[in-house]
Amino acid sequence: MDDNASFRLATVDVSAINRYGILFLFIIGTLGNLLNVYVFSRPRLRHNTCVLCLLLSSFLNFLVLIFGAFIRCLIGFNIDLTYNSSIFCKIHLYMIYVSQSVSLWLIVLACSDRYLSSSLNIVHRQWINRQKTSIIISCILILTSLSYIEVFYCFEASLITKSICSAKSQLCSYIDTANFLILNSFLPPSLMLGFGAAMLINIKQSHKRIEDTQSYPRPIHRINRRDKQLISMLLLEVVLIVISMVPITIIKFYLTATSLRRKSQQQINNEYFAYQILITVSYINSSGMFFIYTLRGKLFRIELIRLFDRLLCCYQQNQLRQQIPHMAWIYPIEHF
Repeated sequence: MDDNASFRLATVDVSAINRYGILFLFIIGTLGNLLNVYVFSRPRLRHNTCVLCLLLSSFLNFLVLIFGAFIRCLIGFNIDLTYNSSIFCKIHLYMIYVSQSVSLWLIVLACSDRYLSSSLNIVHRQWINRQKTSIIISCILILTSLSYIEVFYCFEASLITKSICSAKSQLCSYIDTANFLILNSFLPPSLMLGFGAAMLINIKQSHKRIEDTQSYPRPIHRINRRDKQLISMLLLEVVLIVISMVPITIIKFYLTATSLRRKSQQQINNEYFAYQILITVSYINSSGMFFIYTLRGKLFRIELIRLFDRLLCCYQQNQLRQQIPHMAWIYPIEHF
């Protein structure tokens, strides 16, 4: 198979992935994140600081799917909005980077929140309050938004050499990769794993302390059921984030590091195909959280069941309203 045929085959395969694989992730992710936003905004849950982080993270994952997955779906159907419009190219990438980065840092904040809440040290637990969490969230949003301002300078649409929305120079490519590695794909998962390990240590210490107090009763901080469920949900979420984000991190770093090296057309085609596949894998992070929450969160499932019960009740009432006029016409009321 010659190089041109290999490139055409890779392009066809990528188009099929964008058309069907990304479309599937977009549909289930959009529905899932909307349900996440509904459940986490319930009065029973929304006052919890960790739930606040999960609520905002779900909304930002929805934006990632709109500006990222949806645009790639259109590309699969040969509709590329970023091809000729530099403005749309810049806004599209900026929204993806910022939304994804802030979403990941909110999960880091949620992990730190659960680490503090599970601590046996009362001073650590006193750090948890809604006001401090809101301030930290605002700082994350502002700093991340400023960090990705470089996108508006470094990226252009329809470059002669690339014909896609891409970095216009080697320096811009280095800056973009460094930003992505630090803010999106390396530092947040590393901190999540660190806080996750610390949470497990706190839980183990709490269980050990409870066993000790069975012989020598004394006041002790116990991790309540809701906190345990949130910790369990977060740990699974961290695993999903690492699985979906680490591969794209590795290949993005590799492509930038070897960008000046001479490569055969076959190698370029293989790298292009692998990169496109791993971009698709990275969207699993934004589309799969609903299933993590449903699997591990009993409180989440309860609120979800209540929603479906309300929808079913509304549907039945609507059907009944439609039947009543029809029945009255068949059996008219007699006036005496």
